[in-house]
This record gives sequence, C-alpha cells and structure tokens, in this order.
Amino acid sequence: MITMTADVSGRSLGGVMADVQRVLAAHAAPAGVRLVLGGQYASQQEAFRALLLVLGLAVASVCAVMVVQFESFVEPLVVLLVAPVSFVGALGLLLVTGTPLNVASFMGLILLVGLIVKNGIILLDFTRLRMQTEHVALEVAIREAARVRLRPILMTTLCTLFGLLPLALGIGRGASCNDRSPSP
Repeated sequence: MITMTADVSGRSLGGVMADVQRVLAAHAAPAGVRLVLGGQYASQQEAFRALLLVLGLAVASVCAVMVVQFESFVEPLVVLLVAPVSFVGALGLLLVTGTPLNVASFMGLILLVGLIVKNGIILLDFTRLRMQTEHVALEVAIREAARVRLRPILMTTLCTLFGLLPLALGIGRGASCNDRSPSP
C-alpha cells in the first residue's frame, strides 16, 4: 500500500479533486493496482450522501404533513414543484459568487426547502380560507393572498436569512469549515 497526501491550501477541495481525477483518468493504473481516494474527499462524499438522505426524508415528511393538513395531494405537489426552481437559483448564485458546494451550502439548500414550504403553506392556507369562507374565485383569492401575506412572508424569510448570514459568510465559530480559502 502506498499512501499519498497533499495540502489543498488556497483552493477548494472539489477543485483539487477534479484535477486529481482528471490526471488519474489520463493515466490508467496498471493491472492489479487499485486506486482509492480517501481523506477529506471521502468524508465529504459520505457527508453529501447523508445530507441527500436527510433532504429526501425532509421532503417526504413535509409532504406527508401537508397532505394531512390540506387533505389533498395537489397542494403539497404545487408547493414542492417550486423547490427545483429555487435549487437552480441557489446553485446559480453559488456559481456566481464562486462559493463551492460544500456541506454548509448543502445544508442551506435543505433550509431553502423549509422556507419554500413555509411560504407555500401560508399562501395556500390563506387562499383556501378565502375561497371557503367568502366563496371568491381562485384567481381573486390568490391575488388577495399574495397581497395580504407578502409582508409576513418577507419578514420571516428575511429574519431567517439574516440569522444565517454569519454561516453563509463564514464568520464566527466553524468558519474554517466553509472551504472558502482565499485564492493565491
């Protein structure tokens, strides 16, 4: 067994591993030789798999709660169909800011699902209430829900975002875990 180690100072772990995998693909190992990538990379991959499981469980449990709350499968699906669109926006923002997809940013994606669901529940509940109690049309109820519930949605969302700002910026305890080393 031959062990090789390297320092990833000044670059993200994902960037270094992409280079390592490109070199390994260009130079195939001889027959009978097995290459195993371990260390921080293996730990990160294991953490991503665990977080994907958590994300799946979160979506399933939230969907189950919404099905019970709304007594329908349609409303939860409408709320959850917004999640992929928000993931595209979040991943685009990570790309624009040059932030690597790491454990902290993946946890942010999980929190994003929570924000989406919370906002969707607030809007759907208000819309259904107007339709049932005042017998207004769907389009009118949606417009009124958007107008009346916009302020509470913005207030709770901004409070959540500002509360998570230190984590996003890598300020305070655990800041070294963000993989945001300065470029040389």
